[in-house]
Amino acid sequence: MAPLGNYIIPLQGSVGDLARGAINTAADVIRVKRRLIELGFDWLSENYIVEPGAISAIRLFQAIINGHQRVVGTGVDGVIDIDGITHRWLQAQNAPRWQLLPTGSATAGFINGERLDKSDKHDYGTDWLADTIVAAGSLYLESFLSIQKLAALLTINDASFPQGGDTPDHQGHETGLACDLRLPHHNGNTGGISYRSRSYDQQATRAMLIAIACQPLVSRILFNDPILVAKGWCRQARGHNNHIHVEIMPPDLEFTEVIPDS
Repeated sequence: MAPLGNYIIPLQGSVGDLARGAINTAADVIRVKRRLIELGFDWLSENYIVEPGAISAIRLFQAIINGHQRVVGTGVDGVIDIDGITHRWLQAQNAPRWQLLPTGSATAGFINGERLDKSDKHDYGTDWLADTIVAAGSLYLESFLSIQKLAALLTINDASFPQGGDTPDHQGHETGLACDLRLPHHNGNTGGISYRSRSYDQQATRAMLIAIACQPLVSRILFNDPILVAKGWCRQARGHNNHIHVEIMPPDLEFTEVIPDS
């Protein structure tokens, strides 16, 4: 995703949760909501009303920029203070964008199985996660699929809900900074197996983990294959025999002071 460029948001006071002391002047609220909508939090209405959905969007944005996998219980307050970290990230060149994750293809080295499953809605994440997936797929294609042409594609499963937040299927996955991968079979299929299954393709899995681990924002990979754990490509965690869990962290904030047009 190309950077949106700097976006100056002059504020007269804080914006967000009134119960936590936000001032919420009409012009400030409209500026903040307009920027959030531009960044993909487009379930908001561009007006001066700070409805519960707007506070939830601010909290989600705060959880993202702080690298949290959950929103509730992480200390985010739903308030944007003048020149505070949330205000600075809203104006940043690389502010997180909320989006549908890419579908992928054979020529991209990955496929998003979650997008193909119309009964599930864990289809969303940040552009940081989307870029990580695309880059990992490209590296996996170049380093492995170009040689093992019948091997499984890197296959994405659950990410986050359309508006982020709690999902009953996961303890995390709330902030668009994590997704799961289905395990590859020797016949090129994916999913529905554990690392103990006879059809499990450990060689393809290793190549996937290496391609993912090479991405600069990847912070943690959870999967219980003891051989791959011993090699340092992943970490053990309860409940991760049958899928790979990938988490990313925020990049460094890219912010350049500019003077807004008068």
